[in-house]
Amino acid sequence: MDVVEIKEVIDKAIENYLYEKEPSMLYEAVKHLPFAGGKRLRPIIACLACEAVGGNFVKALPFAVALELIHTFTLVHDDIMDKDEERRGMPAVHVKFGENTAILAGDTLFAKAFEVASAIKDAEIAKKILRNLAIMAKEICEGQQLDVEFEKMECIEEKQFLEMIEKKTAKMFEQAAIGGAIIGKGNEKEIEALRIYGLNLGMAFQIWDDCLDVIGKDIGKPIGSDIREGKKTLLYIYAYKNSPSKEWLKNYGKADASNEEVQKIIEFFEEVGAIDYAKKKAREYAAKAIEALGEIKESEAKKELMKMAEFAVEREK
Repeated sequence: MDVVEIKEVIDKAIENYLYEKEPSMLYEAVKHLPFAGGKRLRPIIACLACEAVGGNFVKALPFAVALELIHTFTLVHDDIMDKDEERRGMPAVHVKFGENTAILAGDTLFAKAFEVASAIKDAEIAKKILRNLAIMAKEICEGQQLDVEFEKMECIEEKQFLEMIEKKTAKMFEQAAIGGAIIGKGNEKEIEALRIYGLNLGMAFQIWDDCLDVIGKDIGKPIGSDIREGKKTLLYIYAYKNSPSKEWLKNYGKADASNEEVQKIIEFFEEVGAIDYAKKKAREYAAKAIEALGEIKESEAKKELMKMAEFAVEREK
């Protein structure tokens, strides 16, 4: 199966697993983002990793769906914390259903993920996967907390930023690849190669995502939201260290910054070379991800994994 077909199977599996209807408002909120589409990158990686080591991706579906539900849980709660009003071109869950119901919807998605993952038939593999998911979820929370703390700081080191996005974003890509390989019964060498692939792909994806916040097209939320929220992205860190004047800082983190004020900061990032620097860094991580696949035997699944690493740093949304 190609990626489009795998995505269709994943979408159907998500619908099947999210069958609950009552209380109606809660489950409408739960289904709001999962049923709105999305790239499904993490579950697709899990399925492809399974096939890349000789497994049948269908066996990885409960794990793949669990990943997507945990990812969606983080989006629901992130939007509340960041006060973002849009997600995937629609009202954020807390905007449409209220903050209290949105928090409960996120919690329900998180709980549902572990219920779904427990459907993995091999007991030993299920035990390992569930433990890895729990550790991953904890690390995502740690990364999110660091992100929140960094917003209050004038500047951080690049090393701190990279550690934060590794936990907040890259760990889920890493676990998607590891889990798929474990379910596909890959050997230790294959599992390690796919771990490195997933981790580097996740780093590339997040850095490119930060670039899209200022150069993206139709990204499903307002351009420059990171600027208004005061996010310490790689673009900010590079600009801070390479600009003698800090005049631009007065509007960075200004929640009610006008479009013109945001645009001036974006233009400044362009002039100082921050956008080019971040793009280069993202492409370096993508190249490491592709290099790691050298340990995996040739297959259609491997080719698709390579395409995903290329897509991560070419996409416009």
